[in-house]
Amino acid sequence: MSQNKLITIFIYLAPILLIYSCSLKRTAIGADNEIRVICSEIDKPIVSQYLESIFTDTLYTPQSEPYYHLKYTEPSNYNKLKSQNQVIIAAIEQNNGNPGYNLIKQLLPEDQFDSMVKGDPIIFAKDVNAYNQLFMIINARSKDQLLLTVRDKKNFIRQQYFEQFKQRQMKYIFGDDRNKNLEDSLRTIFGWSIKIPWGWDVIQIDEENQFVWIGKEMPFQWIGISWRNENIVDEELKVGEYIWQWPTEHYGTIQLSDYKFKLNKATFNNQNAWRATGIWETINVKDAKGGPFCSYIFYDEYNNRTFHMNYLIHHPGNDKSIFMRQLDMVVRSISIPR
Repeated sequence: MSQNKLITIFIYLAPILLIYSCSLKRTAIGADNEIRVICSEIDKPIVSQYLESIFTDTLYTPQSEPYYHLKYTEPSNYNKLKSQNQVIIAAIEQNNGNPGYNLIKQLLPEDQFDSMVKGDPIIFAKDVNAYNQLFMIINARSKDQLLLTVRDKKNFIRQQYFEQFKQRQMKYIFGDDRNKNLEDSLRTIFGWSIKIPWGWDVIQIDEENQFVWIGKEMPFQWIGISWRNENIVDEELKVGEYIWQWPTEHYGTIQLSDYKFKLNKATFNNQNAWRATGIWETINVKDAKGGPFCSYIFYDEYNNRTFHMNYLIHHPGNDKSIFMRQLDMVVRSISIPR
């Protein structure tokens, strides 16, 4: 079998391709917050406009930081990047003089290429050149045709990359080397359990005040969990006040900033919840620190308890979004008996 002609099973209405190659594959490489975009220089402005309208998630640290870094390169570099974990190949106007168009034509079997030319300009593939790889092809007849797909496909495309990130990161942070001794201790003391990655340790356990505080260095990260025997989630004002006061009452030398503070309704493990995001900062200390935080408030109806899950990071001058997304996965791993 030619290495460039792939046997493919695909669905256009829900465009996921399953591509099988005869060659042996290794696990895909590359950072999970990077997407390699392969297109010609002339198509880059349109492709960039399209992708930036989809990947809009931004973390304020307080500087704005995207969840995904889009890294563009010419089609001639395809062989160097084909084993990256997230690859997009894009071409506009289906012109034989366009190297991106020719690359797509080279990679797809003739019948699939013809079907794509006449139909959906976007398709997805899994594990094309490596395991745990997400592969996206954009082959649009025009700029207008491509941009018209934003509304219909935005959520679907975002979901593919979210699942890709989650799948790869779950293997990384919840491997066999978790801190299972600490997990067992918390389960024994409090009844609920949470998955704790390697490198995390206890800072404080306060049974009387129903508070657990764990931390990790390199980079500096905290998770705080508390609960109270009442329901406050139905009152937005009460929730907001509780979240605002909580860091100082529990961490002691930390407060929240007005800058970019948001409180919105959300879901947490299929439960109605409140989600607060923004910036934290130290108070009354010589070595000033700060960074992004996130809090969830949800009601455990079975046990009549309101839980507060808080996490934050201090990692100045470096990307924080990937760590914040990891922290979100950790707090969502909590399991409360019913």
